[in-house]
This record gives sequence, structure tokens and C-alpha cells, in this order.
Amino acid sequence: MTDTASLVVEIDGHRFEMTPEAWKDLDCIQVNENTFHLLENGVAHTIVLIAADPASRKYTLKIDGEIKETVLLTDLDLLIEKMGLNSTQSKKLSILHAPMPGLVTGIKVTTGQEVEKGTPLIILEAMKMENVIVAPQHAVIKNVKVNVGQAVEKGAALVEFDT
Repeated sequence: MTDTASLVVEIDGHRFEMTPEAWKDLDCIQVNENTFHLLENGVAHTIVLIAADPASRKYTLKIDGEIKETVLLTDLDLLIEKMGLNSTQSKKLSILHAPMPGLVTGIKVTTGQEVEKGTPLIILEAMKMENVIVAPQHAVIKNVKVNVGQAVEKGAALVEFDT
């Protein structure tokens, strides 16, 4: 981090700006690999790192025994958010439509199943090629709108998500 950059720490939806001066004033020591002891205004806190995804800057922490979801936001993240271009503000799909005409050759999910972004949902054969249609977001399958062996047109409803 440069001397001029700041970082916003979001914990359970509440944001705290951390300037370089604020970082210097933190009274924090590492107890072991995943445990830290923080002293804030005379109050001691124990912080345990449970899970980390440095690529997305998302962390799961146990702070004084409570699980907290944490995101680190850079100046660039805040600018993108201000412009309305961040993916967290994008609208969730309620229905996934066929991107091309084809034949449904496989269904990989069932109603009520929870899926992560990128999970294979439908196998669609088009022009002698199998195309794996994946989940565009984390969701719960509300309804599979097609059957194996069914021919579909471009834009046909394939899967409905519970939003």
C-alpha cells in the first residue's frame, strides 16, 4: 500500500476507512498463523482468520467469537462502485435463456439445488458440438424448464432461479 492510498474495510455491510495513519495507529499483534490480538481504544479483540480469498479480497473472520464476512475495498473498487459498474450491484437473473438453438442432451441440476457461479446446468448440442450452459451467479434452482431430448430455440427459457 502506498503512503497516499487508503483502504475501506467492509464488515457485515458496515464500512471503515483505513488511512495510512490509521494503520500505523493500530495496536495489533499476531498470536499465531491465523489469530490476531487487536487493542482498540483500550478494548481487546481476538480475530481469527477462518477463510481467505485474496483474489477477491474477501475474508471470513471470527471477531470476539462472532463470524464476520469482510471485504477489502481499494480506491479503484470504490470508483467502480460509484460509477455503478461493480458486479455486486448487477441484477441477478431469474431465468436463464438458451444462448443458441439446439438440442438438450443433458440436465446437470435438480429443483431446489443450490449452485455456485460456473456450475454446469444444461448440456446443449448445437451444430454437432456440446455446449455446457453454466450458472451465471450463485442461486437456487427453482425450476428446470426443459427436458433431455427437447429442441430449443435461441432465447428459450432453460432454468428458473429462486431470487
